[in-house]
Amino acid sequence: VERDLQKSADAKEQAYYQINKLNNELKSFNEKISRVTNQASTAERTAREKEDTYNRDQAASKRKDELNAQLEKLSEEDRAFEKKIVPIRQELMRKESDRQSLREQNNMAEAVLSDAMNGFDRDVAKLQEIIEKVNYNVKQNTDKEIEDVEQKLAENVEEIRNEETMLANLKPEIEHLKRQVNEGERQKKVIQDNLSLIKLSEEVQKMEEDVRRLDDELNAMGRDDAQKALDQSRRRRDEEQEKRARCEGRKQGLSDQKRTLKKKLNEQEYKDIDERHRVKMIEHETTQIVVSDLDKYYDALDKALLRYHGLKISDINRIIAELWSLTYKGEDITNIEIVSGQESGSRANRSYNYRIVMSKGGTKMDMRGRCSAGQRVLASIVIRLALAETFCLNCGVMALDEPTTNLDYENKRGLAIALAQIIASRAAQSNFQLVVITHDEDFVSMMKQELSAQTGFNMPERYYQVSREEGHDGRFYSKIHAIDWDEL
Repeated sequence: VERDLQKSADAKEQAYYQINKLNNELKSFNEKISRVTNQASTAERTAREKEDTYNRDQAASKRKDELNAQLEKLSEEDRAFEKKIVPIRQELMRKESDRQSLREQNNMAEAVLSDAMNGFDRDVAKLQEIIEKVNYNVKQNTDKEIEDVEQKLAENVEEIRNEETMLANLKPEIEHLKRQVNEGERQKKVIQDNLSLIKLSEEVQKMEEDVRRLDDELNAMGRDDAQKALDQSRRRRDEEQEKRARCEGRKQGLSDQKRTLKKKLNEQEYKDIDERHRVKMIEHETTQIVVSDLDKYYDALDKALLRYHGLKISDINRIIAELWSLTYKGEDITNIEIVSGQESGSRANRSYNYRIVMSKGGTKMDMRGRCSAGQRVLASIVIRLALAETFCLNCGVMALDEPTTNLDYENKRGLAIALAQIIASRAAQSNFQLVVITHDEDFVSMMKQELSAQTGFNMPERYYQVSREEGHDGRFYSKIHAIDWDEL
């Protein structure tokens, strides 16, 4: 329950911390959004003004371009028409003259045709009159008159044939005159088009004057500066809108997170969270005080341990020096000692790097890789004896397994002397016992001699020998025999 309360209190504290942090960020974002909104409004208003000016400039520029294009097109057409207008005028004058001639010819032909038609009408009237007379004469049944009428009728028929022949001869000429009249109409349309071209040329000149006037107005308005200002205002507006969108997005995210945290605070898990928070805060403060006291205790203990470590290293090196001087009979190494170096790391992970150094004439160097196998074995035994002598005062059992391996005769004798002195000095300890396991009988003899030379303690009565013997069942068994020192 306490862990759950601690967890809930931590969660609540974290939630309150997050809420306060989010509120501060939300407030900051609101202020930023307000500033950005004001800047965006100002920039947008300026941009709108610049945009209106730019639109007017663009419209004027576009209108100018259109007018220039139209002017260029009309100028090209004008130049083309100017090239064509000279022969057209000459052709027009010639066609005017031809039209006048054709008109006169047409009038003359029309007069001729009118005369012919009038003569034809007259002939028809005469024919009608003759027909009426014939009918009348038929009714009168006068043969003479019939003959006269027939004669006149034959004359009239002959005259009609002549008139029809003349009319047929005049029809091609009439068709030719009609074609000339139609050609005159086409020439008239061409002349009207030329007149329209002249009128368009005048309009083009007027448009050129308008374009020049608009260019002057645009240059007076500073179009390039307005374009640059508009582009800059648009960029600033886009940047401010982008900032505003980012701020609004972050604000929305913070608002959602705030609502989620508030909803989480209303759950059963955070019920009475204020009281639990108060209790846990008391525990927290108390724990902090305890931790502070423990830190002080730890510092004091660490200092004491360091001091104790230094003292023990000094004691160990002192005993090592004494034992080394007793056991080692060579002249190349005066002394050996343990050197400790503290490795870098945190206080909780502090460790020491121990190494064995040998000295000769004030010069020290590491033994690793520089000593023989016998020196290494002897150093190992000496260091173990020193450690046991320093730290195992209440533990009276000391065991050495094959301590004379790789030792020459002199070093064996030195080791025997050192062990004899240790046994003599610890003889008064009730629980002291030295166990030496070896196959070296010479070393055992040396131990007997050295122990016999020591005073102040009782000589051990016997030593034990372990052997391997075959039993009655054919198997081999280990047997321990107690042997008196006198039998050695």
